[in-house]
Amino acid sequence: MEKTILVVVGSVGSGKTETSNFIKSLGIPTFRTGDVIRKAVLDSGLSLTPKNSERMAVELRRKYGNDYPARKTGEKIKQLPKTERLICVEGPRDMDEVDYLATLGRVILLVLEAPIELRFSRTVARKGTKLEPKTRDPETLEEFRWRDMTESERGQAEVTHTDKYPRHVIENTGTKEELYDKVRRIVEKLKHETGM
Repeated sequence: MEKTILVVVGSVGSGKTETSNFIKSLGIPTFRTGDVIRKAVLDSGLSLTPKNSERMAVELRRKYGNDYPARKTGEKIKQLPKTERLICVEGPRDMDEVDYLATLGRVILLVLEAPIELRFSRTVARKGTKLEPKTRDPETLEEFRWRDMTESERGQAEVTHTDKYPRHVIENTGTKEELYDKVRRIVEKLKHETGM
């Protein structure tokens, strides 16, 4: 049986990481394409800021192809045991990445949506980590809108609105528990479909 790849997508602050971390807690192998970009920024000696991340994303895609983050992530997916039939990948930003993942298994999109003001307030409130320091988050709503626009133009809008692959849409405007409940129902359905 082929692998099912649940691809978590959405704009900045829509709840992608919260969702993928929850899916991981359910025992599903989980990967993040954005880690490829963030690692490249740090390895180059730059600080993780929205503009450095955007520049690196553009540079890597120009040099290696638009699907580069997904291909690097795919290297890890290929190392999983065949018994892992349900996998989560968070963060593809364009259709080339999603199309590459579809060469590794059946892709199902999990699209997260929320109003821009709510998404901005979430990024202001979230804590930083080494791969995701606070410097990577836009500091003003204007800067947040710029990041939203650049990601949308780079292909994010096409990914979140495509009908090419089956998709579940979650309006993530409530509590974390409400989000978890919606995600759990989708994961349980996919587990049943994959015979887990």
